[in-house]
Amino acid sequence: MSSHTKKASSKKANADTDLSTSNMSDSQRQHDIEVAAYHIAEKNGFNSGCDMENWLAAEAEIDQLLVGGKSSTRN
Repeated sequence: MSSHTKKASSKKANADTDLSTSNMSDSQRQHDIEVAAYHIAEKNGFNSGCDMENWLAAEAEIDQLLVGGKSSTRN
């Protein structure tokens, strides 16, 4: 496991804790969406032309987590 992956995994664990309180700042939400979009793109082989779809999927995933539905589509 790379250090980036370990940081992302640790970040996700911390984000899950923070999300339960719904006190996430806009900049933290933006960062979490960026990380989620990266992982979605990675899972899909970084296919060119899918940036918007990856971003929208990540945004939906993070927003779902924020409202309390802690299920993640990234596995």
